[in-house]
Amino acid sequence: MQDYPQQVRDRLINYRNLFQKELTESELVEILALEEKLDKSAIAIALFGMVSRGKSSLINALLGQKLSETGATHGTTKDVAVYAWNAGGKIQLRLIDTQGIDEIGGEIRGELALESAKQADLILFVIAGDMTRLEQEAIANLQKSYKPILLIFNKTDLYPKCDRHAIHQALQNIEMQKLISPQEIVLTSAEPKPFKVRLQYSDGRDSQEVWEQPKPDIQSLKERILALLNTEGKELLAVNVLRSLLEIQNAVTQRHIQKLQASTAIAAMVFIAEAIGMLLSPLRWVDGLISGIFTGLFVSWMIGKYPSQKKYLWLMVILAIAVFAGGLGINNEVAHYIQIVGSGLSLLLLFKSLIADIDQSRASGKLGAKTLITEIIRDVPEGSILKRFRNI
Repeated sequence: MQDYPQQVRDRLINYRNLFQKELTESELVEILALEEKLDKSAIAIALFGMVSRGKSSLINALLGQKLSETGATHGTTKDVAVYAWNAGGKIQLRLIDTQGIDEIGGEIRGELALESAKQADLILFVIAGDMTRLEQEAIANLQKSYKPILLIFNKTDLYPKCDRHAIHQALQNIEMQKLISPQEIVLTSAEPKPFKVRLQYSDGRDSQEVWEQPKPDIQSLKERILALLNTEGKELLAVNVLRSLLEIQNAVTQRHIQKLQASTAIAAMVFIAEAIGMLLSPLRWVDGLISGIFTGLFVSWMIGKYPSQKKYLWLMVILAIAVFAGGLGINNEVAHYIQIVGSGLSLLLLFKSLIADIDQSRASGKLGAKTLITEIIRDVPEGSILKRFRNI
């Protein structure tokens, strides 16, 4: 198995060094934070769900103590709290408790919710029975963040065994499998309801009834999370860090494209310089040389450090334009002007094609996040939770 975290770290560092002048201050800070996340092997697990589905109780059970006794490691806001979870092993785990999705107008697209999903490496979506339409829509929207999701059927103690089985089966129907596979559904009872028991005393005292609080039933969830992290933790961490880098690379490339689109004056100056050179040139081969030099410099300026899927094609295009310019450079005034117009149109077409190529090639290449994400997902086993994102 390849050391993907190290490859991701190298990609982050090399990209930061190469594009330091193009990166904003916030993007530089984010890249440094991503490097630190890799160094610490820090995994963030966010819990989503509607109100009263038992998210906080689930966190209580995983932590083994009440939230009020634990305290948030990064502070608590009205809507989100973050808790350190010591589950053993070298991986640092954080649990992110979010507000109920129906507390933000039923819109999982809310800025706070999407920000929490962006920070998470794994999402636990908590339900407590048959899934509602709002919950299905929420899962579908959360999947747009390209984060693995486990569906947690909580409060199972409230249902008779036959009803619990029926709900579990319903969660595995064809429609639901488009969102969640059966292997990604876990049943829990984070805070079972207390029940009465009768105490019998051997010394002859009257028996009495007392309420007994059952222990949380979350072992299957804990085992599922730890098994997932043990088998795919490095790949999961690598992909999620690359997803954040991908957003940065897309933003940087978009700014470069906007700069190019606003720089038509430079294209015009290149054309004017090329035209003057052709008018003054006494020989055909000099016409071709002038066209090739100016066009080559123009292409180099446009592409710069940015990835291109057609770099070799652009070399052929430059050569073709140069040959075209030299071939038409005959001692005929009309043909000379046709030569200049043809070079101008070629330059215009090249300008538009290069912008389209840079746009299509964003986050590709040796430093591209998309390239390495595709490689990682291709190499993980077929049953991996990451395979859902093979078409990222």
